Amino acid sequence: MKELIKKQFSVDFNCPVEALDKNTFVTYKSDNRSRYRARSKGSIVCYDGKVYVRTEEDRLTQKLKSKYNQKKSDWFLEIKNLQELKAELAEFDLKIESINPFFIPIKEKIITDNWNERFVFIKKEDIPNFKENKRITEAFCYSENDPDQIGLAYYEGNELKAICGANWNGKYTWEIGIEVLDHQFEKQGIATELVRGLTSKILFDQPNVLIVYSTSFSHINSMNVAINSGFKIGWTEITFN
Repeated sequence: MKELIKKQFSVDFNCPVEALDKNTFVTYKSDNRSRYRARSKGSIVCYDGKVYVRTEEDRLTQKLKSKYNQKKSDWFLEIKNLQELKAELAEFDLKIESINPFFIPIKEKIITDNWNERFVFIKKEDIPNFKENKRITEAFCYSENDPDQIGLAYYEGNELKAICGANWNGKYTWEIGIEVLDHQFEKQGIATELVRGLTSKILFDQPNVLIVYSTSFSHINSMNVAINSGFKIGWTEITFN
């Protein structure tokens, strides 16, 4: 898993994999090979005790390097540090846009055996058939740049009650999206079963794909779904525009 993470980060930060063994600072305008969150005007990743920084302005890159080159990532998201970062960015007319945790599978193989006819996999070519269902806003993105790859639906009778999907999100990355469409089916473990089941299939069919699950730090239910599905926090990320 670490190898895949670093391969994707080497794309996001336009640097050799070996450079990621220490704090890294680059000036680089990202493209669609980068993860969606890494396509902003700048991003800071806190991973494995290290800080990776990318901006599109070399003067800003150098300022952040002088400030954070010796800093470990462990306490990077403390309010005092974020306030200082906010001030540094303001000098370049930039603002923090998001701060998110990114979850990754704990194991390279996830076993799921709680299956029945209510769970139905959705092939890539069949995903556009769901576009008319306006309730679906998280599982699929219907994007040409970040195409949906696979889905897993949960039905009661012929009615779709919950759905999970994974879309291409960087050269080596697919990102999971999950939503329960009927509130009566919330808090029943269905979201967890969908995420676990879809992750299990991707790990088996696509072992060279990095699977990520991102959410908001305040979305406790969503984070618990990730944890209960066999995920752990892989890194945290700040984006600015």
